[in-house]
Amino acid sequence: MTNEFSKRNTMNLINQYYQKINASLKQIIEKETNKIEILAEKAYGAIRSNGLIYAFGTGHSHILVEEIFYRAGGIAPVYPVLIGSLMLHERAVLSSKLERIDGIGEAIASDLPISSRDVVIVFSNSGSNSVAVTFAESTKKIGAYVAAVTSVEHSKNVTARNELGKKLYEVADLTIDNHVPYGDASLKMNNITVGPLSTICGAFIIDSVMAEIVKLFEKDGIEPPVFLSANVPQGDEVNALLVEKYRKYIPML
Repeated sequence: MTNEFSKRNTMNLINQYYQKINASLKQIIEKETNKIEILAEKAYGAIRSNGLIYAFGTGHSHILVEEIFYRAGGIAPVYPVLIGSLMLHERAVLSSKLERIDGIGEAIASDLPISSRDVVIVFSNSGSNSVAVTFAESTKKIGAYVAAVTSVEHSKNVTARNELGKKLYEVADLTIDNHVPYGDASLKMNNITVGPLSTICGAFIIDSVMAEIVKLFEKDGIEPPVFLSANVPQGDEVNALLVEKYRKYIPML
């Protein structure tokens, strides 16, 4: 009896989480589709003009940068801005402290060959910390088109932690709302909240952008620069050609 009750509760919790995910994805479809298409068009134009897509995020948001870099079914001209000290694998708590320090975002931007030909995508669920906001502002000043993937609800409920006194959605040229609730986690159990949504929703958004970019290539009758899985026939051969073409622009390849 106890095992059956526990199983029912677990399944109910899983279903609740599924419903929370679906609710956010439904909001994205209804309210952000046009923005996803606009970003795809901007990125496609950048690539056709020999520009790149620069992607940046700190903390767990860096996962979304890696999601579109060297990815099966993803496009090749993506420059991942991955700063070890701002990710989680070196010192997680320290990374949270560093992303609030003014000056780091500008320093990262100045160290990259970003130009007005490029599109910059900044991922930040809270959209409040200095590094994400000032990186976006700095690359915008360079002339790049800057897009944000963020939780507008969360941003509006926190204080800006940066010298600009702004949130990411206030700086970006285009903001795609991930429709994730304040605090990210979505399932309340007594005094505990679990079930984060930002990674799932962010991946849906950015992979949708990548798919739309490929659609634009095909619409113009141009072979899109899409990676295959290295574990399918011809995968290594196709990928090697793309790496050869883009490695001089994207050293991490």
